Amino acid sequence: MNRGNDEQKWPTLVRPVDQVAKLAEDLLTAAGARHEDARLAAEVFIEADLRGIGLQGIDYMPLAVRALASGRVSGSAVPRIVDESESSLMVDGGGGLIQPTAVFAIDRAIPKAKATGCCAIGLVNASENFMLGYYVERIARAGCIGFATATWAPLVHPWGGMEALLGTNPMAFGFPTQGEDPVIVDLATSALANGRVRQAAYHDGSVPEGTGIGPDGRPTVVAKEIQRGAISPLGGHKGYALALAVAMLCGPLTGADVGRALAGLKGGGETYARLGHFYFVLDPDKFAGADAFRVAASAFLEELRNSKAAPGFERVRIPGERAFAQRRRSLEEGVEILEETWRIVERLAKEFDVPFPG
Repeated sequence: MNRGNDEQKWPTLVRPVDQVAKLAEDLLTAAGARHEDARLAAEVFIEADLRGIGLQGIDYMPLAVRALASGRVSGSAVPRIVDESESSLMVDGGGGLIQPTAVFAIDRAIPKAKATGCCAIGLVNASENFMLGYYVERIARAGCIGFATATWAPLVHPWGGMEALLGTNPMAFGFPTQGEDPVIVDLATSALANGRVRQAAYHDGSVPEGTGIGPDGRPTVVAKEIQRGAISPLGGHKGYALALAVAMLCGPLTGADVGRALAGLKGGGETYARLGHFYFVLDPDKFAGADAFRVAASAFLEELRNSKAAPGFERVRIPGERAFAQRRRSLEEGVEILEETWRIVERLAKEFDVPFPG
């Protein structure tokens, strides 16, 4: 599977989608999650793998399993609304998994946005948030525009610094269209997603130049040195500014921790930290109009698709387009997973006495 020209290709295998989804659900349940929460979390993980974004998929699941088993994340938590207005929601996840907390909040925010035009969501006290595209797609398929941000352990150095003080701090947008699929923009504000570094480290591998520094502050391409140092911000000072903006929305705005206070989470540590997340929902019907937005958006997308491709490119693609196409293939052919990830999950299944598919 081609995930980009700058990425090394590690050995993979293909497994039936239902098999992987059930294994993820069983592991999360064995670690202490309620069955319905485990099923939803497994769905989010498998959605990433279906789309060829394995660094956000099953490869991250052991982190959630360990967090549940250690008690750092509660398997019985129930999200609750702690404050709300006509166009805002503040939700406490009770220390539980982010997936049920985020869906709980989004499904209550969408009606508010349809009534008032928008709804801002603050989430606090829930677990690590990966695959932001899943949540903005949920919003987009409800006819609204979605925006989501998240932060985590400090893995990224600020521009001009060498100490890891920022998370990879992703942001995602979801836009409804006239077509079958919405437009999904999902990216980290770091030069490289942490999952790329982690997967390269599995194989004692390297990453592209300019994406990280070692513990001495000097640039390096060796993944394991970056793990002891820091990932660089996307586009230098611009990515640093975006990462800082995400940190402000997810931390001080929601009453959550940022910076060094989250350091204990690095590598899946068991240290408790108060994580925050921020979402925003817009109803286009309260602006240009829902139908007018979809028509204009789809027309512009066609203009982009039909524009001249630059040398070396087959054509101009829309963000999320390749992932949706891969999802359709994966549903028919099976999901592609790194062999090393599958070995890690196999060891985890043995540890938790969960049947592992042959």
